Amino acid sequence: MTALLSRDGTDFSLVCDSCGWVVGNLAASAGDWRGAWSLFALDGWCGSELAVGPHGCGRCGPPTSLAGIVARSLDAPSIVPAGRSGQRMVLQLLPDVRAIDLSGELLCTDDARLWDLLSGDPGPFAHLLVDVSRVGRLSSATVDVLVRAAQRASAAGGRACLVGARPAVAGALRMLCLDRVLTMHAERAAALEWLRSGRPVAC
Repeated sequence: MTALLSRDGTDFSLVCDSCGWVVGNLAASAGDWRGAWSLFALDGWCGSELAVGPHGCGRCGPPTSLAGIVARSLDAPSIVPAGRSGQRMVLQLLPDVRAIDLSGELLCTDDARLWDLLSGDPGPFAHLLVDVSRVGRLSSATVDVLVRAAQRASAAGGRACLVGARPAVAGALRMLCLDRVLTMHAERAAALEWLRSGRPVAC
């Protein structure tokens, strides 16, 4: 993850995925991710236009990996494949949708388990629905996992969305300009209808 959210989700920092240099507290001065990235790009930073990275500072140049720091850590092999602990999620396989309900405050082990669930063979499930109505906040790692899962779904011809995002979660995603990658819906029925409709944006 390149844009690191503050614990309360109201601020973010920019991290170089090569050397680890951190530039903090950017929300007050830059507003959102697009504003911050446009300024840092002028200062020699390079990489993805998405907040999830990867990005390199002016000293390091282009990042050497296509994945950011958090993404690389989650790609490391698990000692027990697909068995990393995490009891804060429930997976439901619908005819064409992989639906995951998250609850509570997700820990690092939960992010690893979520990545295990979402990075495996997608099978016939074209779309991804993640219910976050019982989640008070999302960490940078959780956002990284969800964005990469949404990109995988898109590459396979599917779509991804969130359901029931609380104000803090929705505000953090908008601040990082990721609400177009992870479309948000208030209700599950509306989300399922949107996933299957082919409409370009959520209603």
